[in-house]
Amino acid sequence: MKPNRVTAWMEATACPRFSADRERRVGDFARRLARSMVQEGHFFSFRAAVEFLNVPPEDGDPVRDRVYELAFKRVLEEGSATAAARRAGLRWIARHLGLSEKQAGWVELRVGRRVFEEYLAFALAGGRLDPDELEYLRAIADGLGIGTRRLLLGCLAESGGRLLERLLEGLAEDGRIDDRDWTLLLDTVGALGVTPDEFGRLLRPHARRLVDRLEVEGRERPSLARRAPAARVMLDRL
Repeated sequence: MKPNRVTAWMEATACPRFSADRERRVGDFARRLARSMVQEGHFFSFRAAVEFLNVPPEDGDPVRDRVYELAFKRVLEEGSATAAARRAGLRWIARHLGLSEKQAGWVELRVGRRVFEEYLAFALAGGRLDPDELEYLRAIADGLGIGTRRLLLGCLAESGGRLLERLLEGLAEDGRIDDRDWTLLLDTVGALGVTPDEFGRLLRPHARRLVDRLEVEGRERPSLARRAPAARVMLDRL
């Protein structure tokens, strides 16, 4: 896994939760606090840093979470969330931010699931995952203490629509899906611990909603009309 490729995915998996202006403000405060934490080390005080930077009271918790999010993304970028030294470093950061173990876990789960989901969709749209890509996804899942099967099942159930759209971009050409490509896709899903039956069962509801939406969009914008037939082919495959 090339570092610049992973870095690009870290940047592409931001999870905006506020208005654009507030997102920029929270992100800016978080980056400044992260730099302060690195510079001050054990002398770092989250409360003092927040007061010094004049962080609005309503932004305190989001900024704290975002600092930890940045730290966890850095660990994922370096290739492992399970190495003892890195895990100890994350615990230190969480403690100095005033995050409980449970709160830190929720931040890690949110970030890790998003990275896993986006990277999986990108890789599957290109065919199948190579050994390095499979290992990277397993490392994310192991770092979250979940395992690839459980993490993938959750992504399919909750975010299957986004995954299907990415698959359509890479697999469906001229409204059709090649048998070989589909077999490779199912083989890759199987390598992550999910059976073809589970894959189809979890994605069928998302596929039906996607077909309905694309048909409406195709009637309103003829330039998009070709997408609905490809989605119907995907639904038939599932």
